[in-house]
Amino acid sequence: MKLKFPNLDKLTDIEAIHWYTKTVNQLSKEGKLSEFRDELLAWKKQMNERLFESRKKGLDE
Repeated sequence: MKLKFPNLDKLTDIEAIHWYTKTVNQLSKEGKLSEFRDELLAWKKQMNERLFESRKKGLDE
């Protein structure tokens, strides 16, 4: 199985969180979470960096 990661630039913050949560839940139920662990962590790191920047911008306004 090949996991297709969405482009973060094309997702809203909410959509990114939803995709990640839904995907981790689905893979966990299927017992395949460990197969994609490193890729998921890398994508989540990018997502978290973007979310941090979004929050930071919101505080500056």
